Amino acid sequence: MNSENGTSNNNYEKLKCIWMASQVIEYKLCDNHFDCENCLFDKVMRNLVNAEDSSLCGKTDIVNTIFNQLRKIKYDNNIIYLNNNLIAREICLNTFYLGINPILICFLDSVSSVQVCECGKKITAGQQIIQIFGAWGTVNLNSPKNFLIYDKVGDPIENPLNSQWFAIIGGVNQDIPEGRLSVEEWSKMHERAINIIEQLKSYTPKVGNTMMDGGTQIKFLHQLVGNKKYINILNSLKI
Repeated sequence: MNSENGTSNNNYEKLKCIWMASQVIEYKLCDNHFDCENCLFDKVMRNLVNAEDSSLCGKTDIVNTIFNQLRKIKYDNNIIYLNNNLIAREICLNTFYLGINPILICFLDSVSSVQVCECGKKITAGQQIIQIFGAWGTVNLNSPKNFLIYDKVGDPIENPLNSQWFAIIGGVNQDIPEGRLSVEEWSKMHERAINIIEQLKSYTPKVGNTMMDGGTQIKFLHQLVGNKKYINILNSLKI
């Protein structure tokens, strides 16, 4: 009786599909005489494995690219770093370019357009000044100071991130230079951004929340972490 059971178990082991034998799947007996090269099931399984590897490589590439971009950014004395991820650069007395902080730009992907408030409008502190639209949703940048918008620059729709400058503004009572972040404040913001991207190196998304779940190749950060978490990351970069 024991001999018969042993023979039966041995035959069962011989019938196991290679994917079951390697414990990749729970149950599958071969029905193709182990002709794997002409097995549809084997082709499907290999495609799934390759897609998963591709997604993981995409994750590594995205995180490392942002990390390397952040490490290259240095404090620029010619730029006035402001709160809420805005920057300015003086053109002439009390007239400035207004733009987006390069630290935030490192994280931005799939941006479709950048909308700036209309020309001639007086902006007060706390008021929305720039709105960024992407495949992931929108994020708003509010003004930290009072100023007047003279003109818009660049092409915020056709090539929204071709330049970091989006408007020409005028300050009120030297509000803009006085709002400059110190080197120490900028360094803390820079360090926080690097810490965020380092944490994503070990990030494992929840099933159903990201593009990784379907084996789709990951090309952008919002695909990796999901739209909600991505917007939270962008907002967390503000100081």
